[in-house]
Amino acid sequence: MEQIVGERQDEQRNRRGIEASFNIAVFDKTSVQIAGLLHEDAFLGLCEGEENIVFAVQEDEIQSVLQLTPCVASMRRNPRLKKVKHRINMSDIERVKTNRISVATTKTQYRQKGYMGRLIAGSLEYQQQLKIPFCFVESGNKSFWEHFGFAYIYDRPQYELNKELISQEALKQAVEGKFISLPCSDVVLHVVDHNSVLSLAHFVNANLCQYYGLFIIRSALYFEHFQRELELGGGNLFEIIENGKMKGYFAYTGDACIREAVFADDADRERFLCIKEEKRPAVMARIVNLSEMMRHIAGNGKITVAIKLTDPVLENNNGVFLWYIDENGSRMERVEQQNNDTEASARPEVTTTIGEFTAFIFEYIQLKQNAKFDSIYLSGPVWMNERYYTDGHKD
Repeated sequence: MEQIVGERQDEQRNRRGIEASFNIAVFDKTSVQIAGLLHEDAFLGLCEGEENIVFAVQEDEIQSVLQLTPCVASMRRNPRLKKVKHRINMSDIERVKTNRISVATTKTQYRQKGYMGRLIAGSLEYQQQLKIPFCFVESGNKSFWEHFGFAYIYDRPQYELNKELISQEALKQAVEGKFISLPCSDVVLHVVDHNSVLSLAHFVNANLCQYYGLFIIRSALYFEHFQRELELGGGNLFEIIENGKMKGYFAYTGDACIREAVFADDADRERFLCIKEEKRPAVMARIVNLSEMMRHIAGNGKITVAIKLTDPVLENNNGVFLWYIDENGSRMERVEQQNNDTEASARPEVTTTIGEFTAFIFEYIQLKQNAKFDSIYLSGPVWMNERYYTDGHKD
């Protein structure tokens, strides 16, 4: 109990420090309600989640807001997995706290004043102090978020139904509660019901951890919320069962779009869904607390890389570092430079931005060719397909 109280006091001090340093307000669930933010049309998307944190520019009124929604990510640590003899499951991964920027918007009359920049900088500093390793945002506004050190880490596939197997009529009947036999042997389509959301969460997490180094862990509550949202638009969550075994699931939005799909293997997905368009860049991320992030990156043997990082927001991530990596993890040690002179052992082998480095860590891009990188276990590929859209920045 004393530890919990102490953590809360530290967080309160952290919030007050952020408010003073960036001249912004930091709201939790209670203070968001008191401020009346949830009832303003300009800030559509804010929600009362217990752990959500809202950063706001506030003078005579609330002018600009940014909301962080906490998530728990699954991250792979390969050296440990190399010793695993059984099929990889959720007990073999690491659970890591992260945050999604779920709302970032400014009232029309206050845009182009730099308010959102203050909120982003304040929210990143807040997360760095809380030792959050990285945060992410779903956005198509590449140039804006790059300015704050974000880079793409995930391209979303675009699917549609294989209408030869799954018709609109079949979907309609499934929504009515029927188990629909599809025109292939022993395959049944049905809507996820309240009693099966937990098993759906288990199925999704179990299959994602087989193939992806990073994904956001799903819960039964997640799918309950997701299903209610889809129902409002005429869609739903559908499962495909073959010979009594679940083969996959998809989220149908009601306007002939597949919002999400997870199958036990690619062959099953290709049977029931068709590729509609090329993948689209969808999710951007950036490392926030460098030390915390590096704890989760390991290597095959002992490796040392001299690397120069540039971070446009967080000064702690700027500079030349010696990156020490072994099978237990890694750490970065800053190299002090005087008169631009660095010891030969610490002269940068790689120079990059925090965004590019994030994209490299999550296997979205490759950095400069370096044989040492072949011995680093990266935390990709990524699968991210979160429920709520953010249209990027509105400033």
